[in-house]
Amino acid sequence: MGSVADRLYYDAAAGDVAALEFRAVITDVRLDSHAAGESGQKEQLWQVALDRTAFYPAGGGQPWDTGLLVATAKSGTVLEVVVERVEEDEAGEVWHYVRKPLPEGTEIVGRVDADRRMDLAQQHTGQHLLSAMFLRELGAATVSFHLGADSVTIDLAVEKVSEEELRRVEAAANHVIYEDRAMRPRWVEREEAEAMLSRGELRKLPERAGRMRIVEMEGVEFNACGGTHVESTGAIGGLLVRRVEKVKQGQRVEFCCGLRAVRAAGRDYARLRELGALLSVGAGDLAGRVAGLIEDKKANAKRIKSLEKELAQKGTGVSS
Repeated sequence: MGSVADRLYYDAAAGDVAALEFRAVITDVRLDSHAAGESGQKEQLWQVALDRTAFYPAGGGQPWDTGLLVATAKSGTVLEVVVERVEEDEAGEVWHYVRKPLPEGTEIVGRVDADRRMDLAQQHTGQHLLSAMFLRELGAATVSFHLGADSVTIDLAVEKVSEEELRRVEAAANHVIYEDRAMRPRWVEREEAEAMLSRGELRKLPERAGRMRIVEMEGVEFNACGGTHVESTGAIGGLLVRRVEKVKQGQRVEFCCGLRAVRAAGRDYARLRELGALLSVGAGDLAGRVAGLIEDKKANAKRIKSLEKELAQKGTGVSS
């Protein structure tokens, strides 16, 4: 096996489509005999290593990139292999999981799915921003982060967050998005990172030794992070806090950014219109209408209880 792949994604902004297509050479191929499908049956998946890659492997709470590896034979035949997931092993090698093996030494063109990269980068950068705003506005530190296909959450080390506080933090985050602050990644030695930590510029450092990547959100924070980000806060495209719930370690906040936020708001409004149509009121009058129905239900329950009592008394011949 050759040396560990060059990580092209470290220097590429999510919106740089040109950086998502790259040339590389396959340095190693191995069968993943432990892979299993949804049915539980083992399936043949192959792990492919490259000398350089723009595919981000899963890590730091962020999912992997997907896309294609494209090989062209001397005859001109083109073979496109889907990259289903990407992972990094303990030695630092990046493995691309595919269902068709390509021989070691094959020259390929890699193409990262641009829409997925942008979506994940928007959510990840939005998490940096939201966590920074919770810390600035409420003194609430983020203790964990999860970026899923349908939801994004952070866990806060705080006992309670009011609705007013949530909206204040949300507004502060969207103000920074509107300001379009630059995102600047750079590499620093461990000693410099520790100095930044002691000055309060960094909240925490990874345990590993050696150089590390620091991502600066201009005028907001510095963060030790190896993930993918948009090139400025404006490209987050808006941030919507969805809900908050109590969890063991504090408060869990669900949110979404960019097109996810647009789609979520659209779905919410469609549901409100549907409910409004069922109750013959506009979306803005739903709360009042539902409150009225609840009061009617309570009144009817009292009336029924009173009638049942009256009937029971008549049945026993007892008058009040």
